[in-house]
Amino acid sequence: MTRLYLLDVSAVPDPKCDYNVLSGVPEWRRRYILRYMRACDRKLSLGAWRLLDKALKENGFSSENVIIGRNGKPECEGIYFNLSHSADMALCVVCDTPVGCDIERVTTAPMEVAERYFSKREYRYISDAENSTDADRRFFRLWTMKESYMKMTGEGMSISPDSIEMNVDVRTVMRDGVLQDCILQNTSVGGYEISICVSKI
Repeated sequence: MTRLYLLDVSAVPDPKCDYNVLSGVPEWRRRYILRYMRACDRKLSLGAWRLLDKALKENGFSSENVIIGRNGKPECEGIYFNLSHSADMALCVVCDTPVGCDIERVTTAPMEVAERYFSKREYRYISDAENSTDADRRFFRLWTMKESYMKMTGEGMSISPDSIEMNVDVRTVMRDGVLQDCILQNTSVGGYEISICVSKI
């Protein structure tokens, strides 16, 4: 079971200006939301929490049972979830095995990042694009796949992005040359790339 929840937060009021939108949000999460300096980041953080609250309820759980686990990552016993956000979109994924997700708005690809952190095969995948728009999308497709894997493991950015290689065609992950026991999913929604990585274990 893997379920994806997506929310456009562009119309959500800034929690710093309208405290009513924080109704029902636990105190620890309120502090987390309000620590952001920019209104857009506060709205995204609130949106991600609202999605999680909805997702947990729809799957028979409660956000009241969410705790802060290792590495400061929120957890809920009996279900796995992950949150991400970019630009105006917040994302939540819930699953019955460890899961990671990432969403990124497609902009001009920072090719210096691809040169530094992508394998030759991954770099060629971007370079073989028919035009710059497709190349940008391919970059963010790979990047979200890498991020989703790193978040699924719980290790996050402690994993160097250049130690993992994504095969877009067959949706597999190689880490230090070893095939990983996980499933990659990717979709394009409007101007965004979304990737989910689910552990088979």
